[in-house]
Amino acid sequence: MIKKILSVLKQIKINLKYIAKCSTIWTSSIIAISQTIGFLPDFNDIFPEDWIFIKRLLVSAAVVAVIWLIVCVIYCIIVLRNESIAVIDAKNGHHVFVEYGDLLADSDESKNVVVTVNRCFDTIVDNDLISRETIHGKIVNKICSDSYSAEMLNEALQNDLCEIKKIKPQQILLKKNKRKGNLKRYPVGSIAEFKKQPDDKTTYFFLGMSAFNSNLHPETTDKEYMITIQSLIEYCHLRSQKLPIYIPIIGTHGLDNKKSERELLEFMVNSLRFNEHLINTDIHIVVYSGQKSEVSIYGL
Repeated sequence: MIKKILSVLKQIKINLKYIAKCSTIWTSSIIAISQTIGFLPDFNDIFPEDWIFIKRLLVSAAVVAVIWLIVCVIYCIIVLRNESIAVIDAKNGHHVFVEYGDLLADSDESKNVVVTVNRCFDTIVDNDLISRETIHGKIVNKICSDSYSAEMLNEALQNDLCEIKKIKPQQILLKKNKRKGNLKRYPVGSIAEFKKQPDDKTTYFFLGMSAFNSNLHPETTDKEYMITIQSLIEYCHLRSQKLPIYIPIIGTHGLDNKKSERELLEFMVNSLRFNEHLINTDIHIVVYSGQKSEVSIYGL
């Protein structure tokens, strides 16, 4: 119980600036509208004549404070209950949503799911090359079931890159530079498309962003990150097939400048806003539901 209360308080804390701003705007609007249509009389008309100015001012401020607190409580409830908000209206019937959820959750909806991977498009999940705790690792393990192996997935991804999309590797690595996994490193922002079975409802967009160093640690520069986001937006415009697209917060692993998840989320939303003309389907940026008290989806 205490843990849940602390989580709620943390969630209110990270959204406090947004809650306070909205409460102030709505309080001002409520007072202005109420006085305009006569719901609230002029404060000067309801005070006793013998009240001094300071006393009148304090009572007026108290009335405003009560209204503000009521609105504030309402917004706290909204923030705690809402799981999704629309941050961009593309004005063509489609929107960009930021929402709490689980990118790996099964559903009957036909959709595209974006998976950020290293630029060699490795599929070995062993907590050395790819961690089981990353979205990349979890999705590879989810795909590689029912007699479908990591080798089969790797072959499918490499075939899509080389044979179908005709993307040439940017670099062929040596074993001393990368002791495990694929040695072909593709250009930043390359995307391999994968569907396990033709009738599957989920199509995966494997998005190449990071490059492993000799210690198998993923690295990404700011420039590479920006290219990756732009490449994804353009690819989704071309290949969404009008199906909704689900994207995690990109860059939570391997970005050298250690941006917070909120900062990465803001960059993604602003990039989509700049490219609003390319949005031709609903796009959902998914923040893991367990991070409600850490990453705010408001004020974007």
